[in-house]
This record gives sequence, structure tokens and C-alpha cells, in this order.
Amino acid sequence: MSSEQNAAEQKRAARRVEDKTDAPRGVRSDEIKNLPPRNITRVKHTASLGEVVQLMKAKETDAVLVYEGERLAGIFTERDFLVKVSGEAVDGGEPVARFMSAVGCTLAPGATLGDAVRAMNEAGCRTIPILEDGSVVGAVSVLDVITYLAESYPKETMNLPPVPAQVMDTPEGG
Repeated sequence: MSSEQNAAEQKRAARRVEDKTDAPRGVRSDEIKNLPPRNITRVKHTASLGEVVQLMKAKETDAVLVYEGERLAGIFTERDFLVKVSGEAVDGGEPVARFMSAVGCTLAPGATLGDAVRAMNEAGCRTIPILEDGSVVGAVSVLDVITYLAESYPKETMNLPPVPAQVMDTPEGG
């Protein structure tokens, strides 16, 4: 293949990628309430670390919201466990409040996926509580956003090669 043909093929491939990636740009305005509902696991701030970790395993969740009475006091995530607990001499009977993180940000039910991604990026949080009139009505996580995008736009998200202009020597599976 000549360099001119190669350049032309790269331009065609780039246009195909642009065509594919332009389609889901409207997703930025999709509201987070359109995401599948996430089960919210709530615990008291006095719950023991051991109890909370067992609960997270049983419910297969990556985060729990920590309450002090009716007030959202914080969030305890897998990341908190890895950073603050794993590899340390920690008593599993200690209250989870000692290891939780402050809630870095919250969103309203009418917030968009673009708002959620921006908030996650700016605040460095992976799970964001959704508040309505001061009460938690849901939560959205990075995994929720990725799953929604993959399910809503399978052609655009699942079939792009790592290098759009790349030509494979053999067919897939060959």
C-alpha cells in the first residue's frame, strides 16, 4: 500500500470513528434518573468495620452510605478499605465512621450523565449520592455510567479497534 493510499485509509477510518463517536454525544444530556436503579446500602456510623465489610460482600456493593441518625455522614467504599484498612493492623470492631470518607459531592435527580461524569472527575469520587429535598433517593457510580453507555450504544462502545486505522493480518478468532 502506498503512502497516499495509507493516508487516505487513515482519513476514512478517522471519519468512521468520528461518525460513531458523534452519535452518543447526546448522552451528556441524558438524566441520571434514566439509569437502572442502584440498591443503596445504608449503615449507622457506629456499625463495626467488620460488619460493614461483610455486608458489602454479601450485597456485592462497592460502597455504603454512612448515617448518623437521619443525616448522611459519609460514604465507605472499596477504595477506603484498600487505602485505610488493607495492610494495617485494624480492629474490625472499630466503627466504620473512623474509616469513611466525607461525601465529596451530591447530585439532584435531574442531573445529567455529563454532570455526573464532571462531578466524579472534579471531586475524585466514584460513587455520588443523589439527593432530593435533602434526602438520599439514589446513587450513581462510575460503573453505572459505563454500563449505561455500553448498553445504550453497543455499536459505538464495543466494536472500535484500539487503533482505528489498524488492519488485522487475520480475521477475528483466526
